[in-house]
Amino acid sequence: MHIFLMLASMIIGLSIGTNLTWLLGLPAMLLSLLFLNMGSAAWRERQEAFALFFGLCCGALIFVSNLIW
Repeated sequence: MHIFLMLASMIIGLSIGTNLTWLLGLPAMLLSLLFLNMGSAAWRERQEAFALFFGLCCGALIFVSNLIW
């Protein structure tokens, strides 16, 4: 979950920096790095393993669907 929070806040910071001003967007992107150390080490490892497994499954699904169509 910490990876998804970090990714979402980074995207929000980029959109603020692009649409408004980088003086607001850059601090939002820097604050998103605080999500990196959220939770215990075992919890982060489980979340990273899930994200890796989910990403590999999505990649395999895209590969198979491209072979079918």
